[in-house]
This record gives sequence, C-alpha cells and structure tokens, in this order.
Amino acid sequence: MSETILGIDVAKKKLDVALMFNDRTLTHKFANSPKGFKELQGWLRSLHIERVHACLESTGIYGEAVAEFLYEKSHRVSVVNPLRIKGYAKADLRRNKTDPADARLIADFCRVKHPDDWHPLPAEVKHLQALTRRIESLDQMLVAERNRLEAATGDVPPSIERMIETLETEIRNVQTLIKEHIDNNPDLKQQHDLLKSIPGIGEKTAPFLLGEVEFRRFDSARAVAAHAGLTPRKDQSGTSLNRTRLSKLGNGRIRKALYFPAIVAVKHNQVIKQLAGRLIQNGKTPMQVICAAMRKLLHIAYGVIKHNRPFDPNTA
Repeated sequence: MSETILGIDVAKKKLDVALMFNDRTLTHKFANSPKGFKELQGWLRSLHIERVHACLESTGIYGEAVAEFLYEKSHRVSVVNPLRIKGYAKADLRRNKTDPADARLIADFCRVKHPDDWHPLPAEVKHLQALTRRIESLDQMLVAERNRLEAATGDVPPSIERMIETLETEIRNVQTLIKEHIDNNPDLKQQHDLLKSIPGIGEKTAPFLLGEVEFRRFDSARAVAAHAGLTPRKDQSGTSLNRTRLSKLGNGRIRKALYFPAIVAVKHNQVIKQLAGRLIQNGKTPMQVICAAMRKLLHIAYGVIKHNRPFDPNTA
C-alpha cells in the first residue's frame, strides 16, 4: 500500500475511524470536537504516522471541522458524495452497516478509487455561504408560517403574524450583512457585479452562487454544471427505455436557487430566450426547457467570471 488511508465515519458527537497501513486496519473512536481532533492527531503520531489520506462523506456541517483540522495539519483530505460510497458498498455486496464497518468501507473506497483532494473554502466565501444559507433557512420558516396563517383560526393568527413580521425583519437584517460583506471584499464585489450583469441573475441569486460555487476552481463550464447536478443523464436500455434527464448528482441548493432565475432568463435573456425557442421547436417539455436554461445560466456565470468580463449576448 503506497499511502496510509484514514476512513472517517462522521456522526454529530463522534468519529469512527479506520486506519489502513502496512497491510493492517486499525479502528478507533474519537469525539467530534476540537479535543477529539487533537486526540486523533496524537493517535496517528503514536503510530509514527505523519501524513494520511483522510476520506469522509460530505454529510453536512458535522464533518467540516475535522476536515479543516486535518487539512491544516498537512494531511491529504477527500470529501466524497455519499452516493459514491453507497454504490461502492452495493457493488462489493457489503451486508454489515455499523459505524466501524462504515469507517472501514470509506477507507477501502479511498484506497481503491483515489478520490480527488478537498480544499476548504476561503474565509470570506465561507462567511458568505453561512449568511446565504441562513437566508435560505429563514425563507423556509417564513413560507411555513404563511402556510399556517391560511388555516389558522381563533387566537392563533395574531401569533403567526408576529412571527412573520419577526422573520421578515431578520431576513432584511441578514441581507444587509450580506451586502456589507460583499462590499468589504473587493474580489467578491467584482464577481458579484459580473454575475449581476447576466439577465436573470439578481441581487438574491448572485451572492448565493458565490457562496456555493468557487467558479475559478473549475476547469470548464461543464464541470460547474456537474457540480450542481445540471448535466444530462441518459437512460437507454433495449427498445423500451430511452430518456434523458438531469443527473441531480450534485449540489441541490444551486439547482433550487437557479429555478426562478431561469424562468426570468427565458423571457429576458436574449441568449437563453433563443435557446428556449429552439428547444420548444424540437418538442421539448416546459420543464426540460427550464432545466436547460438553468444549465446555460450557470455556463454563462462561469464564463463571465473566468474571463472577467460582463455578460455580452454576442459572445456568451
């Protein structure tokens, strides 16, 4: 084995790890906390291991801290889509599912598949992402309260109305924080203005995209679309199945954020309007047209930032 592998199964309060080295596999548990991370690093050093290839699933906020800790300690880190791990387990006919077994599975996946390296977000992007995701959560709560208000009776409506007012105020406060943060970071401000030059991408969508997509880290517009799960996936088998749909193997937040901008772009963005017209003539459904518009919007967004030029319909 040319590389020491550390598979990590992440839970809210603990980390189950499987260490593969010298034809051995050792398992251990640590707290999912700064103290636990230091104990993990001490355990590796007690085994005379200075550098590992650590691999964990991208399961949300619980794994971010340990990934950043290991990266800062000069370990190689990979953060993998859970569907890849699940598919690998099925292909290998794995039957047991326990936390230690999952850690060994992740380590074996890393040994065989050599997943790409992960890098933490720059501090200013991570802060922007936290703010935009907070807006997302507040919007969801606001929609839920408005839905409750429609069916509320008796003394309940005034309570709901007060909550709605509070949520609307907090959304405006966070929007102000987002604007101030972008204005105080020249690079974010420049990218923000470039994105807003695209018809269909407005004041709400531009910050969200900057918080979810590091455009400059991608080598192509197609790679950005794949990151968002907006690339086509063809299903064909014999004569009974032949269809194409979105892969959806990516960041669902980006797809959700681009849905309404795509509808606007079909009407007001010259490039996407022409694309939609061709698709409609070819018999595509309205949803297929919107999905294609979402993908094209993301391609254009990548282009304006890569070339550092505002949107131009003649060169898009």
